[in-house]
Amino acid sequence: MNNEFKSKLTNTELFHYGEDFWAAMRGDNASFNKIDSGKNSMTGTFLLPSGSATKFATVLELNNVFRRIGTVISAVSSDAKIWLSDNTTIPEWVPEGGVIPVAAGPDFPKKPVNAHKLAVINTVDTDLVSDACFDLENCLMKQFGKRFGKAEEDAFINGTGVDMPTGILATADTGVTASGEISFDDVLALYFSVAKQYRTDGAWLMNDETALKLKTLKDENGQYLWNQNSDTILGKPVHISEFMPSEGKPIAFGDFSYYYIVDRLPLTVRTLHEKFGLQQKVGYLGVEYLDGLLIRPEAVKVLAAEQTVSGSAGGMIEDGDEF
Repeated sequence: MNNEFKSKLTNTELFHYGEDFWAAMRGDNASFNKIDSGKNSMTGTFLLPSGSATKFATVLELNNVFRRIGTVISAVSSDAKIWLSDNTTIPEWVPEGGVIPVAAGPDFPKKPVNAHKLAVINTVDTDLVSDACFDLENCLMKQFGKRFGKAEEDAFINGTGVDMPTGILATADTGVTASGEISFDDVLALYFSVAKQYRTDGAWLMNDETALKLKTLKDENGQYLWNQNSDTILGKPVHISEFMPSEGKPIAFGDFSYYYIVDRLPLTVRTLHEKFGLQQKVGYLGVEYLDGLLIRPEAVKVLAAEQTVSGSAGGMIEDGDEF
């Protein structure tokens, strides 16, 4: 991953690159020479035309909640490893001609960002590929977008950091440990375990099973924890992911914008004819390089529990919090 890809990406915006790319994907071997400017020599795959890349990105975001609530940055031109940091320096009011404050260095150690490889092979029937009326581009962008989106989301939650991104469950601080079944008070305590600066843009993350159970929780006055009209808890939106566990760490709350998704190399594709020829299919290898990490572990906290949700309890709301 270096600066050569910057010029390669520029080439993908050319009209003829898109025409030649999809001709090659349909089996026109001569077209591969015409898209050599977009080839990744490490994998033998080719960068998508810019229009196709936009379609892929749309499906990818639709199938990956972290692409919507996290911070996505591109570091295609950077070499093997880069470093991310953050600080709490804020602007100051200064008189005209006064000294403007300079942001201090990071107030926590820099975190390394790698380039982890994510890959899959999709197959399409040969008859469809050879049919000029078949929208191969739309088919592949949807297939790749859905599969990469789900695989990324799983890693952004459960990733170990070994040959994959580091998920939030591996780094987020524990805000509350439920001694039994999760109660109204446990959820309230998790909310207030997060510093107010991270509650401002806070959100909840859980799976469908946990969400269904939280919808039944009431306080001592019979008021539901979950606002059925806005689908919020304590005024904060709820995001659902099938990759959140039902036990262990079933609920996360905080500012997920501090989870950084670093795209190191966008999706590249190449055909695999011989491997699937006997099956009368064409294989399409898709590869991307990326990393993800929570740069401020205290920005998101999790509820640790081994039991399911039940019971009702009360709780006080802190002055100054609006729901």
